[in-house]
Amino acid sequence: PAGLSAGTFPAKLWRLVNSPRVRSVRWDSRAQGLLIDRCLLERELLSSGHAHRGRGRGPAPVPHTFRATQFRSFVRQLYRYGFRKVPGWVGSAAPGDAGAWLHYCNPCFRRDRPDLLLRIKR
Repeated sequence: PAGLSAGTFPAKLWRLVNSPRVRSVRWDSRAQGLLIDRCLLERELLSSGHAHRGRGRGPAPVPHTFRATQFRSFVRQLYRYGFRKVPGWVGSAAPGDAGAWLHYCNPCFRRDRPDLLLRIKR
């Protein structure tokens, strides 16, 4: 939305969760929260060596988006911007998924309301 800097954490996260190239972050079934595969996120978005992946097979690597290189730093950013872990939810994001997904929510981070991103502050 107009007025939101593309370099902010919420804007970057919004682009990632809506990108078909990103497999480690998805919307939950109600499109009101994030499902995050920790292991995949570490390889796909946080690892400094991820730019060397994907040559010749699979999707092109995702450009390095976050300054964080460790999952706990990424989660710290989520908490700084008002996201909270949904307790007791660990499971698959879609039928056939093998990974365990972590669920985080912020009332102003919804797929159908990009205008609410302006309300997410540090």
